[in-house]
Amino acid sequence: MKWGIVCNPNMPRAASLAKDIYEFLKESGGDVFPQDHLEKTLETKGYSLKEINKHAEIIVTIGGDGTILFALAEIEKPIFSINTGGMGFLAEVESKYAISGLKKVIAGEYTIEERSKLKITVDGKRLPDAVNEVTVQTSQIAKMLHLQLYVESDLIETMGADGVIIATPTGSTSYALSVGGPLMDPAVSAMIIAPIAPFKLSARPWVIPLNKTVKIALLPKSKESKIVIDGQFSKEATPENDILVTGSEKKARFIRFGESFYQMVRLKLVR
Repeated sequence: MKWGIVCNPNMPRAASLAKDIYEFLKESGGDVFPQDHLEKTLETKGYSLKEINKHAEIIVTIGGDGTILFALAEIEKPIFSINTGGMGFLAEVESKYAISGLKKVIAGEYTIEERSKLKITVDGKRLPDAVNEVTVQTSQIAKMLHLQLYVESDLIETMGADGVIIATPTGSTSYALSVGGPLMDPAVSAMIIAPIAPFKLSARPWVIPLNKTVKIALLPKSKESKIVIDGQFSKEATPENDILVTGSEKKARFIRFGESFYQMVRLKLVR
């Protein structure tokens, strides 16, 4: 089996675990392609995310949810995620179960869960897909954006706000949740439009089919703004930009052992 290893370089605990996992996978007879920044720690050749995606069959991520989102910007292969961060809502196992979890993967005792991504284009140019969400938000604290939201050609909202979040079902438990968006089962083929601090009582979240296209139109009196994707990628935005969001043809793929979305919500969020 061919494995990739991606870990958070800013977590000493993650780098230490990456070394243990590398040695275990090599001893198990696998070909291992570690991320390039691990070259010194593992004393072996490192690879870029694109190279890992090309060569590996399964990618092991070690870190928090941010590490998973970082990896999924380039990786389309199934991900086995090990949490060494905080909540780790997207992760499958905690670090103490890393090796036992890998043994189950090697034995084929797992399923692959596919989750929707969002496709974002600005003036016809495609940006990285979003696993959690894309936000259009003010670049200046305490300054307001003025924007219009369209679904296909229908205007659904005109408002002043700190910004707007377009979230996947996966992202429904993240930023969108904190601004009053609904929890959504990942199997639902839809996206959430959630205003950020709208200066309008009637502005509320929407749930829109993934096959629809959402247009975010910044009005001329808006202040400096930016587009942020999964907290990993950002780009300045202006009222002249044509910003479109729809469902992506690509999927995020996770290795799972059986816990349901509802169990994860209860274990991670209801506490």
